[in-house]
Amino acid sequence: MAPRHGGSHTASKTWVSDQAKEKEAFAKFTDSCVHIAPSSPFIPRTWQEWLKQRLWLKEKAYRDELRRLQEIERVQRRNMVTERAFSSKPMNDHRSSVLALETIWLPSLDPAPQRPRAPWPGIDELKYEGSYRGISGFCRFHPLPRVPGNTTAHWKQRSPLKPFSFDRVGSPSARWGEPAVDCDERMVFLVGESLMIELEK
Repeated sequence: MAPRHGGSHTASKTWVSDQAKEKEAFAKFTDSCVHIAPSSPFIPRTWQEWLKQRLWLKEKAYRDELRRLQEIERVQRRNMVTERAFSSKPMNDHRSSVLALETIWLPSLDPAPQRPRAPWPGIDELKYEGSYRGISGFCRFHPLPRVPGNTTAHWKQRSPLKPFSFDRVGSPSARWGEPAVDCDERMVFLVGESLMIELEK
């Protein structure tokens, strides 16, 4: 039984059973469906269909909550403590963390000692590589990093900084006509046949 409160605080409270409340909700739902979806095959039409749908929703909510609690328990049981790469030891050799190659893509913003820092491009170079290229129908590009030098000279007179070999994009490392690397059955077993096919393309 559940209390039903009247419109006034001085009115007496009326107790209504859960079944009566459920039937009242079904009656309101049926009246609404007459105007909203009178011919929909997915809404319950009878009292039995209504109870069946309500039971399914309750069971689904229970299963979802149970699944959520099981996931929380699984994460808590796992609770693995992971260490950062190289035990968070800072690497000051200006090389990549994986292949130990010289690159500009490093966590530190400090440039390599043997590599000069390129100055910020001027407005003329920015326009030439940006808006002027767009007017000509070409794609816009960021200006290339250039060797620092005489700032009074035209920017085209300053040579671009030579990129590290690891930072070159789109240029093949193997020379044209160079024979492909032989692969034996052991290599196929270790890396997989599908990966070997992709590497040979």
